[in-house]
Amino acid sequence: MKKPSTSSRPNIYQTVTDRILSSLKTGVIPWEKPWQTPHFTGGPFPRNFRTGKPYRGINVFLLWSSPYNSPFWLTFKQAQELKGTVRKGEKGTQIVFYKQLRDRRKEDESTHAEDDRAPFVLCYYTVFNVEQCDGLTLPQIIEQPTTAPEVDADETCEAIVTGWENRPALHLTTVSECRAYYRPSTDAVHMPVRSRFVDAPHYYSTLFHELVHSTGHESRLNRTFGDRFGDHLYSKEELVAEMGAAFLCAIAEIANEHTDRNTTAYIQNWISKLEEDNRLIVHAAANAQKAVDSILGTTFAEEEEDAAAALQPPVPAAAELAEVA
Repeated sequence: MKKPSTSSRPNIYQTVTDRILSSLKTGVIPWEKPWQTPHFTGGPFPRNFRTGKPYRGINVFLLWSSPYNSPFWLTFKQAQELKGTVRKGEKGTQIVFYKQLRDRRKEDESTHAEDDRAPFVLCYYTVFNVEQCDGLTLPQIIEQPTTAPEVDADETCEAIVTGWENRPALHLTTVSECRAYYRPSTDAVHMPVRSRFVDAPHYYSTLFHELVHSTGHESRLNRTFGDRFGDHLYSKEELVAEMGAAFLCAIAEIANEHTDRNTTAYIQNWISKLEEDNRLIVHAAANAQKAVDSILGTTFAEEEEDAAAALQPPVPAAAELAEVA
């Protein structure tokens, strides 16, 4: 019997990219999803209803881009284990994970290099939102304030910034500064003064964006920023910063509908970039998750190992890096 052609196998990178593109083409920016969702105990991140474990990396954006309000997801089998059912006709949502292939060479340790790991492959499985199920006891929505906070220091946001021991130099009080950027050559974040922003979410989301950029410094995660505006590595780094800032805003609970960037030009830019490279969104999300973990000082050994398999091999840093806005 003839084996099926490998070309007929689904390209999971393309499937993920198509999902994100579909959201962008309808005007929904997946990494701004939490600004528009109800708040539940445990935070805004999608998580497994059976285990309570939050999803990470690209899965956050795949689930944020869904039409459901609840952040709770589970497999068909998990719903059955909780004495619930997935309603007939409901369509599941695919999310991804990295699976390490079996290393047959381990049988001969003499030829197995210490750092030569078996390859990882991107796989997927299907989950359902609890709103698609019957028979489950669902958590209650927490009431949220209807007005945005003033442009004052936010205690939780400040704790994130000051709690990062390996943070870059911060220049936040220069009255004459009119733009926000990270300068790798001096390892410094520059920001306009707080009073220039319309509210606290605008201020801190911008600051978080620059802090995520700074995690790429050679003394931290050693990412390559790109040499000029518009090139591939520059675009990838911008997407890392966008996603990382969204993670931090959600964690700090300062998200609101700050849609000044939700313009046709902004959306079209990312559509074109993702259509050019179907691995961009997966790699950027993995880098963003790692950047946020670095800022918060959290470690997830197993997840980090899996995420590392998704990342491109490190590229030597340029002798002189440009400012990253």
